[in-house]
Amino acid sequence: MRIVIIGAGQVGSFLARELSNDHDVVVIENNKERSDKIRDSLDVLSIYGEGDNPEILKQAGLDESQVLLAVSGDDRTNILSTLYANNLNLNNIICRIRNSTYMEYPGLLNNENISLISPSEIISEKLSILISAPFAWKAETFADGKVELFKLRVEEGTEIVDKKLKDLDPASSWIFVGIARGGSIQIPSGETVIRAGDYVYALGDPAVLERLKKLFNLKFEKIKSAIIIGGGRLGRRVAKTFIDLDISVKLIENNPERAELIAEEIPEITVFKGDATDADTLKEAGVESADYLAALTGDDEENVLSALLAKNLGVKKSTVLYTNPDYIDVLEAIGVDRALSVRLAVANEILSMLHIGGVANIALVEEGRGEVLEFDLAETSHIIGKKLMDVHMPHESIVGVCLRNDEIIIPRGDFIPQVNDRLIIFTLPTAVKKVEKIIG
Repeated sequence: MRIVIIGAGQVGSFLARELSNDHDVVVIENNKERSDKIRDSLDVLSIYGEGDNPEILKQAGLDESQVLLAVSGDDRTNILSTLYANNLNLNNIICRIRNSTYMEYPGLLNNENISLISPSEIISEKLSILISAPFAWKAETFADGKVELFKLRVEEGTEIVDKKLKDLDPASSWIFVGIARGGSIQIPSGETVIRAGDYVYALGDPAVLERLKKLFNLKFEKIKSAIIIGGGRLGRRVAKTFIDLDISVKLIENNPERAELIAEEIPEITVFKGDATDADTLKEAGVESADYLAALTGDDEENVLSALLAKNLGVKKSTVLYTNPDYIDVLEAIGVDRALSVRLAVANEILSMLHIGGVANIALVEEGRGEVLEFDLAETSHIIGKKLMDVHMPHESIVGVCLRNDEIIIPRGDFIPQVNDRLIIFTLPTAVKKVEKIIG
């Protein structure tokens, strides 16, 4: 399949890396340094030029392509390239829109072949999921919200420490599908020993949490008050989402003019003008008694510093937004509660919409060190009617959950998949192709 990507920023370059192993990828980038970098580092055709220029799009072979991913940082470029691709009758076009104003004119891009994505909407939804599970370092939903994946930290002194998985009671509603340790992910077996400081990926039924609560000594406290740092598009969107969740919201914005506009736009919140990396500003906003802090500026360093300072001043939980992929291990090491990757969140949404390899949904974790794949089993699937123990799934993967007629099943070796089952599989990148081939 030939895929044209407009923009080689954080999202575009990540998508190019993920897709170029199995597809012909062309990347159009108007920054010469970025264009050269992606040409030298990936097996793609990199074209230096404007993504909304018809001549450049012709040079990229858009008329012979099956997919356009317009994910540059400029909305107008994305929209114009989308309209051009639609005129060529491409049937799979994904357009990234940052300014929500464009969403108010659905007729502009109203076509069944065009899918619009908004980074602020995606991040806001991710934060809502995290708010509903404040005990988790990360949370993702699958099977239309019926199944959740939690990333849980193993604290010293909890029941699970220094135990083999096979010595724990078999779970009927949850399964541990991945262990993050020392900057890498491993697929656990019954012999795997859980250590303090590990991060465990637990997949299962969010309505049944008692077993997890006991093993990890989880605290369930409803979020009633939150402080948001940053009043950009994302900060304002999240503020409105939190209000809908009956959360009392305070927002810190360092631009005085923007702060005044936000106060007028969202009268339900209290807006503070100031620098969130200054302790006095955080104290004025009441950080000592706040349940939650979301650092959502466009500056990774400011987000990290403000979250660490807020934690030192007494905030209960915090989430840091970041764009630099190198931050993932650093954030855990320095004690940041939760981190949310912009590029990973947006890339996950796009990859899920592509439905490549028969995958109904996909979520990359730990900057792509692990993947969660959803498959809807058709009659043609190779594993229908076979016991899982006879299918010989790769050791770098695990079938975590089966959703059958709204019933959540934790499959064992003697489990036999049926038509219309939805399987959720946790896998390392090295095993993805093998998994897709086995599932068929």
